[in-house]
Amino acid sequence: MTTTPAQSTTPHLPRGVPPAPRARGPWRWIARGTPGKWSFWRYNWIIHRLVLAAVKRARPYAHGTLLDVGCGSMRARRWFEGWITRYIGIDLDTSQYLEGGRLDAYARGEELPFKDGSIDSVLGLSVLTYAPEPQRMIDEAYRVLSPGGTLIMEFTQMVPVHNEPHDYFRFTRYGAEWMLKRAGFEVVEATAVGGLMTRVALSAIAGLNRINRGPTRVLTELPVRALYVVIQLVFAGLDWILFDPREVVGHVVVARKASRATTT
Repeated sequence: MTTTPAQSTTPHLPRGVPPAPRARGPWRWIARGTPGKWSFWRYNWIIHRLVLAAVKRARPYAHGTLLDVGCGSMRARRWFEGWITRYIGIDLDTSQYLEGGRLDAYARGEELPFKDGSIDSVLGLSVLTYAPEPQRMIDEAYRVLSPGGTLIMEFTQMVPVHNEPHDYFRFTRYGAEWMLKRAGFEVVEATAVGGLMTRVALSAIAGLNRINRGPTRVLTELPVRALYVVIQLVFAGLDWILFDPREVVGHVVVARKASRATTT
């Protein structure tokens, strides 16, 4: 297995839907880290909590060596402690989300620097939307997985356009399953993440975030955070009442590479 750094001009594949601009100076302590279960004053808590819950539901399928594609600061490492034997994080060397961490390799998801069948589990959270060739990324995951290996992939269906111009695709559950089966995977389960009300909240929060920047932030910070609380709690409640599984922010899908014994 090689971990030679791979150079790329493709932007960092961000974590989160959509990512907040990185806080600087005295505001850094407010925004750093992944929002917790009850951090409803945090940017996009309404969706982050649901993605994390879906990942925790999927993690019993993970095993052995896990490759985290687009790992950022490698926060997923602690989510899988006790479920895997080794964690490998890769991202681009140009990523602004590394936060000083040293990765195992710098590479694109479409060009994984690992041998065929050398990985037991692959994790891809909030990366596929930003890949110009998403099927190629799925095919690469299939290639590096061992027989019986597990892929845990997030497929975004509807979020505000962001990280322009490198925001390319959205995926329904049916499209996700078709792409996975085309690569050779067997779909094990798909967990819907967020509904239409969560989608509306994301746009409202994005608008507030644009206001809460620059030298006036000392005046806007507290009012904006208060509005985050109101919007996210109200729309989370509405989503619980009005949830439609056809209109969701996305799905976290678990898929398995067929073992040699079952391969035809």
